[in-house]
Amino acid sequence: MAFPYSLHAWEANKFYARGDVVRASREERHTLAFKCVVAGTSGSNEPAFPRQITSTIVDNEVTWEAFEPLSEQLQALAPTAIIDLFEIKLTEKVNGVNDTLRYHAGKNGLISDIVFDGKTYPAAPVEVDGFEFSVKGTLPRPTLRVANANGAISSLLALYNPLKARVRRIRTFAKFLDVENFNQVQSSQTEDDNAVTTEGGDSLIYQTFNDTADPDAKMVETWYIDRVSSENLQFVEFELTAKLDLTNLQLPRRTVTEFCQWEYRERECSYKGDKCFTIDDERITGGTLEERKDADACGKRVSSCQLRFGKQTLPFGGFPGARLQA
Repeated sequence: MAFPYSLHAWEANKFYARGDVVRASREERHTLAFKCVVAGTSGSNEPAFPRQITSTIVDNEVTWEAFEPLSEQLQALAPTAIIDLFEIKLTEKVNGVNDTLRYHAGKNGLISDIVFDGKTYPAAPVEVDGFEFSVKGTLPRPTLRVANANGAISSLLALYNPLKARVRRIRTFAKFLDVENFNQVQSSQTEDDNAVTTEGGDSLIYQTFNDTADPDAKMVETWYIDRVSSENLQFVEFELTAKLDLTNLQLPRRTVTEFCQWEYRERECSYKGDKCFTIDDERITGGTLEERKDADACGKRVSSCQLRFGKQTLPFGGFPGARLQA
């Protein structure tokens, strides 16, 4: 079963019955879906959906339970092919150029471009391995080996620094790919096998309908290029690592403080409501909504978070116990 965001987007003030499924807004980059386990009417603002399977959250009268939409396909007796897609994100600040490279390694006999979530992933002469996790307590360090034909990759390394570039491994199933992947050019059965064309000279294309296309049905792993482990005339090999194991990475990245460190009304904070307060947690009631939002300021305290979100699980980015004394 597929639950694409286009058909299952959460809506405010809507009645949901038991079993209804919604997806969080695309800005949240959520791969989980949420099933209604207690029927009712949703709230006026999208809740801060949890990121752990089986976790629940109350949305006005509705209670949502998180689940993994890929589970049905993972447990199928004969699942469709697993597709591995890769994105390498280079930034001006870290790598000297702003660019995103997308490709797939040609697994499962696929040598043509793959379209997923509206983005094209060309087949490339790349080999990746080492993603397996073990029970030894150490994180894997995968390798990414790229063909160095005519020294092309070596030339790029002379221009740009690839270290610390973000590599996203996106895993999905063939049944969830965009419908564009299933278009084919109809060929004739003549001896010279020329393509069938219309009177205007256009090739005939027949399109199969893929009703299970779902760009949100995916598993995403994030890695970073830590070092160039090998370079020769045949290939260049990069060693990947989790962000925690990056060379020269200083920890902690977050300061332990009682105050929230998230940027107000941004992704981690997720507050989108119309209730506005001063930095001292006093309600702002005068003026237009636009004027109130201009004066709105978060005090970065737990009490500030509770005024906006109520008593539910809070997206608080601080450490409330930081000042507690034994």
